[in-house]
Amino acid sequence: MDIAKAEEQAALLEKDLIVKERETLEVLKELEATKTMVEELKVTLQKQACEVNETLDSNVGDGVVTSASKEGKEDHQNLEHNHQRMMGDLSLCPSSAPVLILMELKHAKLNLSRATSDLADIRALAESLNKKLAKERISLEKTRQKLTLNSSKISSLEEELNQTKLKLQLAKNSEVQGSSDNPLEISRELQRLSSEAEQFKEIGEAAKSEVLRTISEIEQTKSGIKTAEIRLVAAQKMKQAARAAEEVAFVEIKALSCHENSSADISQKPEGVTLTFEEYSSLTNKVQEAEEQSKTKVVDAMLQVEEANVSKMEILKKVEEATEEIKTSKVALEEALNRVEAANKGKMAVEEALRKWRSEHGQKRRSVQNSTKFKNSYPCHHRRDAHLLDVNGLNLATDGPAPVLKPTLSIGQILSRKLLLPEDFEMELLSEKGIKKHKVSLGQMLSRSNDDVHSSWKVQRESNHKQFPGKRKKFGFARFSLLLTKQSKKKKKPTPNLR
Repeated sequence: MDIAKAEEQAALLEKDLIVKERETLEVLKELEATKTMVEELKVTLQKQACEVNETLDSNVGDGVVTSASKEGKEDHQNLEHNHQRMMGDLSLCPSSAPVLILMELKHAKLNLSRATSDLADIRALAESLNKKLAKERISLEKTRQKLTLNSSKISSLEEELNQTKLKLQLAKNSEVQGSSDNPLEISRELQRLSSEAEQFKEIGEAAKSEVLRTISEIEQTKSGIKTAEIRLVAAQKMKQAARAAEEVAFVEIKALSCHENSSADISQKPEGVTLTFEEYSSLTNKVQEAEEQSKTKVVDAMLQVEEANVSKMEILKKVEEATEEIKTSKVALEEALNRVEAANKGKMAVEEALRKWRSEHGQKRRSVQNSTKFKNSYPCHHRRDAHLLDVNGLNLATDGPAPVLKPTLSIGQILSRKLLLPEDFEMELLSEKGIKKHKVSLGQMLSRSNDDVHSSWKVQRESNHKQFPGKRKKFGFARFSLLLTKQSKKKKKPTPNLR
């Protein structure tokens, strides 16, 4: 049930994810549509501005050609015509100019944001380069220390060389004088000193190469710092240019507003709509609110998508845990079933062995009974039955637990014994194992005793084969009792413990 619930929750979360992704796509489509509309409005506004400028230039040329007296009237008429034309243009697209200005402001803001991001990147680069420069300075100091050590070693070696040179000169002088006793030792010392001098020279050259390498690395870091500084200066210039563009956009807004106010007398069409500063500010506020709402919607949708992904991962973890638990329970169930199968196989083997033993023992017993049924006399049989009846009338010879063979039996009793032999034998086995017998009512005991007495009297009175109808009835009752005992045993048979 937990797995089914978890799967249902996962399906619902997937559906919510799909819906939210569609909503985000719709919001993005709306943003793209607004961007395209703004660009189209910008293009139309530029075209209208060009047309207005052309009309103004043509009006100015006509005023120069005409006389001074007609100039005032014509200018007044031209101003009125231009005012009507501008009012008509504004009536056609009243919200195009502020939207375009807002778009320019947005572009300026985008440029500013880009410039700030570039500045941040350049600052990060400068910081990293400063860190590298500090590391290189530390390494340079270390190399300087090594150089000082090497220089001290070189100076000591030079002193040793000077001493050896003095020794050589003294040796040469002694050789010249003939006072040199050990020339081999002197040559060995000379070789050792020359080898040490070569080693120290190699160490000095290695130190010089390290110094040169560190110097080149320092120069590279310096060049990197210079490039970073150049980038920073360029970013600052870009920022200043973006601010200037923003200021220019504000100036253009003011100029357009002034132009709208001044073009109140230069329009041609009689009907039109003018935008006040309050309306313009309300339009700009509405545009900003719409942008903020769209941004908030996008952010909310992304947050919801992230939450849905987190919940989906949690549900998947729960499903994996449930599957692992199911696997473990399946393994335990399979082990239990294997145990049950092994127990059933053992039980079946025991039952088969019991059946074989019963069949063999039953055949032997029947053969013994058939061989001994005619040996004993009739009065003896009657006396045995009389002695073996207890107070309740129960025949202890047939119903007792002892498996002793009874010598004298009637033909009907022998036949009934043949029919009832497996059940009686099973009861004997149960009594041997210490299992209690099933309870028998008093009526059943009396009826059984009456049947035994009646059969004995019939044996006495009737001769040969006149008892066949009564025997058939007995057989029918015996079969019915066999069926009843088998059904009761099936009902009372304990179920195997699966544990």
